[in-house]
Amino acid sequence: MSKEIKLSDGKLAVIKDGKGLDLLNAQKKAKTSDEIPYALIAELTEIDGNYLVYEDILELPIEDVILLQEAIGGKLQSKASA
Repeated sequence: MSKEIKLSDGKLAVIKDGKGLDLLNAQKKAKTSDEIPYALIAELTEIDGNYLVYEDILELPIEDVILLQEAIGGKLQSKASA
């Protein structure tokens, strides 16, 4: 089940349920391990109906990036503890 988050500019971000392939794609696109979370956000998130590349995520306001990181991290943690 996807999760919806309203961003600071009023746009709607929809985060889909991830699969292993999404993580693998994020790892391939990231240049370093530090960039993997941003690439994963890009793999799983669509904003106002548009998919973004991970460089677009780096241009979002920091409060939006943190919200998206928490949403994706929370999904991973809740599934791991289930």
